[in-house]
Amino acid sequence: MSDDMFNKQCERKLAQYKRRNTKAVTRRLKHVCDILRHEDDHVAQTKFGGSVQKGTYVTGLSDVDVLLIVNQSSLKNQSPSKVLAYVRDTIKRHLSNNPVSAGKLAVTVSYADKTEIQILPAIRTKDGFRIAEPGSSRWSNVAHPERFVARLVKVNNARGGRVVPTIKLAKAIADCFITRPGRKISGYHMEALATSAFRDYQGPLDPKAMLNRLFSYAMEAVTRPIQDSTGQSRHVDGYLGPADSRARKRVSTYFGQMRGKVRSCRTKAEFAALFCEGN
Repeated sequence: MSDDMFNKQCERKLAQYKRRNTKAVTRRLKHVCDILRHEDDHVAQTKFGGSVQKGTYVTGLSDVDVLLIVNQSSLKNQSPSKVLAYVRDTIKRHLSNNPVSAGKLAVTVSYADKTEIQILPAIRTKDGFRIAEPGSSRWSNVAHPERFVARLVKVNNARGGRVVPTIKLAKAIADCFITRPGRKISGYHMEALATSAFRDYQGPLDPKAMLNRLFSYAMEAVTRPIQDSTGQSRHVDGYLGPADSRARKRVSTYFGQMRGKVRSCRTKAEFAALFCEGN
């Protein structure tokens, strides 16, 4: 397969991501948000976040983050754990056929097509948001998610709008290649790596060249923690531990192997295998 054919196949893949289940996801988001807005006196605002806000959402791969802003509701003086329990139980009553679970930060609603909607309770401040603080009963320091969104938008625009599509492809390849759930790369981590990889990039803007750049850059960058510009946590990739940890070296190897598969892709079957499609 020539580089030109590889790039054409990538564009077809991106078109599939754009149209696949978009209406269904939007309908589900609206339904969940309506449930939470109108339950008793717990009227709360909702705001899309995560990959939806950044444009890097991939159906079946990305969680859909919705911020549940509780400032004006009767939940505002409750602890994060009680708010999470309330949200979980409320959704369960209305969506009895869907798995609904509460984690440390969010409530997750799962659907048969592998879409997951994550509802993150949050308190709006004058300049950001507070969400649940992992491992405690308190709300977190003020987070500024718009800071990272602005950085990503700036880099994406400077590279002809090609960074966001590259992130979508990279997420899909990584999700296929790394099969063990506990070792998968978070979507936010991939976005942060891409934002840095393409900040000063002057190379070709086709999918193959940009995937090669992202995976090559990530092989080295992943060995050191990345500071979280939103203030939500200390590091974007804290789940990998300190610099040069065993987990970081393993992920660096993954990135190198994915780069190798992109570079060596010669047939339609090999391309399909990059995304776990076909026989």
